[in-house]
Amino acid sequence: MRLSKKGWNNVLIFGVLLIIFIFNFSQELRLSSKTSQRHVIANDLTIVEIDTPDYVITRVGRNWQSKPNRGISNTQLQNIVNNWQTVPLDVLTLQSLPTSSFIIKFFVAEQTQPIIVQLHQLQDDQYILQVDQQLFLSLPAKQLTQFLGQ
Repeated sequence: MRLSKKGWNNVLIFGVLLIIFIFNFSQELRLSSKTSQRHVIANDLTIVEIDTPDYVITRVGRNWQSKPNRGISNTQLQNIVNNWQTVPLDVLTLQSLPTSSFIIKFFVAEQTQPIIVQLHQLQDDQYILQVDQQLFLSLPAKQLTQFLGQ
């Protein structure tokens, strides 16, 4: 195949563009597969208090305590706090839900305003966590105790 210098330059340019396109497209595929599940609270945030309608979990030094005291050990309280940041939940694409009366406020060290999470219960014993009006996460009933305790 005989090409002029200008022709080889065009082949080289299109080859580089093709490689860039392949790298960008493969990166988008990897990112889109990861966003189908998310944590309620980002791992890089430090939770200092979780305020629910039933109780409040507060960090005291390295330990956790609940008010009112629910008879839950420090280890169990630590596990509840960790679950909000480590257990991945399926992302849903819901647009409108009525305002829930069960609101959970997460106070984190890095922000002045709390992160507001609403817990919605559907008819089929399925729960939805609505995080800051934009993110909807599916919470199966069997995992509810992992996040809220007993």
